[in-house]
Amino acid sequence: MKNINPEKKPRWLWPSLLLLSPCVTAAPVQITLAPAAIFNQSGSATGSVASLAVMDQSGVQDTASNYVSFLSPGSYYQGYRRYNVPLSISPRWIISLKVRANYYGPAKTQQLWTWRGYDWTRNTWVKIGTNNAVPNQWTTLTFNVFSAARLVNGNGELRLQLLSGTGTGNAKLDYEAVTVKYNNPGGPAIAGCPMFPANNIWNRRVDNLPVHAQSSQWIDTIGRFTGFHMDFGSGKWDGGPIGIPYNIVSAAHVPKYTLSFYYGNQSDAGPYPIPAAPLIEWGGDHHLLVVDTDLCRLYEIFDISRKNGQWRGGSGAIWNLTGNQLRPDTWTSADAAGLPMLPGLVAYDEIQTGAIKHALRFTTNCTSGYIWPAKHQAASGSCSNPPPMGARFRLKASYDISQYSPRMQVLLTAMKTYGIMLADNGSAWYVSGAPDERWDNDMLHELDQLTGDAFEAVDVSGVMVDPDSGEASP
Repeated sequence: MKNINPEKKPRWLWPSLLLLSPCVTAAPVQITLAPAAIFNQSGSATGSVASLAVMDQSGVQDTASNYVSFLSPGSYYQGYRRYNVPLSISPRWIISLKVRANYYGPAKTQQLWTWRGYDWTRNTWVKIGTNNAVPNQWTTLTFNVFSAARLVNGNGELRLQLLSGTGTGNAKLDYEAVTVKYNNPGGPAIAGCPMFPANNIWNRRVDNLPVHAQSSQWIDTIGRFTGFHMDFGSGKWDGGPIGIPYNIVSAAHVPKYTLSFYYGNQSDAGPYPIPAAPLIEWGGDHHLLVVDTDLCRLYEIFDISRKNGQWRGGSGAIWNLTGNQLRPDTWTSADAAGLPMLPGLVAYDEIQTGAIKHALRFTTNCTSGYIWPAKHQAASGSCSNPPPMGARFRLKASYDISQYSPRMQVLLTAMKTYGIMLADNGSAWYVSGAPDERWDNDMLHELDQLTGDAFEAVDVSGVMVDPDSGEASP
C-alpha cells in the first residue's frame, strides 16, 4: 500500500466541511449497548432481539418484523433482556446507566409495564421505570439509573426485566438500548468511546524505554538529515482535504454493507456501517474510517470505492475499541503494518486540550519485515537496514522545543513522550493527522526543520505482555 505524497504542499482555504476530531480525555466516557438475548420467565415474546437494535417505528406504524411483542394472555408477562458490557469496563468504574426504549402499548392505567434491573449485590430486582407513555402510539421512554455499578456483574452481564401488571394489553418494543457511562482511568477517548484501553501500546509512554540496538541504522536508512512533514492541515491539496478524515456514526441509524475485498483472505467480513456521504481520504489510498459509538467499534477500509451502488475495497479491519486485540499474524488491516490507523492520527482538538497522549502514525519509503505490535509487512524500496513495520521512534529528550510555538510544542512533547510508530509505506518522516479547518498550516510548517537526527528508535519488546495482544505492561 503506497501513500507517497509531494514533499511540499501549498495550502489555501477551502469551503467548510464537517470533520470530527478525536476528543482526548481521561473520563468519563460512554458506550451504548443493544440487547444480546431475550429470556422469557412467564408469558411469551415474539420477534427477534436483533430488531431491538434499530429504532424504526413511529406514530402508529405496525411493521411486525421490526419490533418484539411481549404477550401476557390470561396471566402476566415476565422476562429479561441480557446485555453484555465489555469486560474491559470494570463495574466499579460505572457512573450511571441510561435506558432508552421505544414503546407501543396501553396506558399504564390499563396495564402497568415495569422495567427493572437485576442488582447482583443483593440478588434482587430493582425498579427502573414504567410505561408512562401515550397509549397505542410509539413513545421513546428514557430511564436514568444512578448507583448503577451493582447492576453489572464481574462477567459483564446486565439484565433488564420487563414485567406486566394484572391488567390487559401487550407491550411492543421497537428499540431498547443501555448507555453505560463510566470513568475511564486514563487513555484517549473518542465520541464517548475509549481509543483502546489505557494500557494499549498506542497509549503507552516510551520516554523511559531503552534505545533500540538498531536505532542508528534505521535513522540513517529513513534519513538522518531528511526533514519531517506534517501530512495534514486545513484547506485543500490537489482538490481535496489534507489528511485522513473519519466518520462518527450510530450504527443503528446508518446502512451496513458487506464489501468485496481484493485482500479478502486477510479482511474482516463485516458488515461495515457507511453513512450516506462518508468522508474518505483524498488521494491514492482512499481510506475510510468509521467509529460506531453504539458498540465502540472502529471500521477501517483501504482503497474503498463504489461502482453501480456496490461498495468494494482493498482490505478491511474491524477493531473493538474497548479491547487490546491485534490482527492474526501476517494479516494486513487498512494499513500496511496490520495496525489500526485512527489511534495514530493527530487531531486539532488534542492540541487545544494541551496534550496528545498516544503515539503518532508515520510513513517511510523503504521497509521490510515487522515487529510487535505490527502484524504485516509490505516490503518497499531497496536499501540497507530497512526499518520494520511497527518500529517505534521518539524525539530525543535533549531536543530543545522552546523555539516552537506553544501549540507545536504540544505535538513535539507527544513525540518525546509517546513517540511515533511506522505504519505504512510512503514519504519519509510523514506524520499523519486528521484534516481540520482550524489548523494553521504555517504553524505546522514550523516542524519542517525537524530531521531524523533528532530522533532515536525505541525498544518496546520489554513491555509486550503477549505477542497477540496490544496490551503493554506499565
